[in-house]
Amino acid sequence: MSARRRVTVLSPHFDDVPLSLGQSLRDGALAWCDVRVRVVFGATNWTNWMHPTPSRATAVSWWRTVEEELAARSFGYRFTRARWQEALLRRGIEHSDHLLSGEVDDVDLPLVDDVRRWLTDVLLGVGTGVRPELLLAPAGIGGHVDHHIVATAAAQLAGSVDTPIGFYEDRPYISHVDDDELSAQLSSLCSGMQRRAVSGPVTRSTQLRARCCYPSQIAPYFTDAMDRDRADGATEGVWFPAGRAPEWFR
Repeated sequence: MSARRRVTVLSPHFDDVPLSLGQSLRDGALAWCDVRVRVVFGATNWTNWMHPTPSRATAVSWWRTVEEELAARSFGYRFTRARWQEALLRRGIEHSDHLLSGEVDDVDLPLVDDVRRWLTDVLLGVGTGVRPELLLAPAGIGGHVDHHIVATAAAQLAGSVDTPIGFYEDRPYISHVDDDELSAQLSSLCSGMQRRAVSGPVTRSTQLRARCCYPSQIAPYFTDAMDRDRADGATEGVWFPAGRAPEWFR
């Protein structure tokens, strides 16, 4: 029996990978891979349960790590977290709707460089001894600044490293954007992007599993997107620069 392919998936926050690629992890392309998730912004103060004051970051980060451990067992991956602060915490703002601007401003530009350097180490297996055969990053769809930071950093590496880099469709955000916004964001990353479906239609069972793993995060914005995905028969997708999709990943 051949060895399982090594895939590293970048998760801007706790929860992004099961929400965006949960079906693929269960019975799609990622189900046949050795998946390691790297949570980038692992310091957080956001839940639906309490006001996001900076003083709560330690407790909230611990709780969300517990949620991610549950998801890792449920969806079959391993994870580690970096310690950068997510946008709500580092900017000292109190409402998540301020984050969907689609812009990485001057305050956050240095983070793109920091994340890109960290990704170089991830690809080389620094600290783990494991060099991935494929790196998946969020595409930054929907405008969340943290997703944009990770997507931009990965895109800057895509043409200069041997490891294939693909960009997965960020859920729940992709369910709330139109085709023009999707096309504009993908074009900003790399030219000639091509989609590869990596799952069958997203099922209610998979959505319920994700909802159970992340009780502190699921809000109507999420559940509305889940309802749309089921109604549309949506599949999970990864976008690759032309000619860069590995044939084994399907």
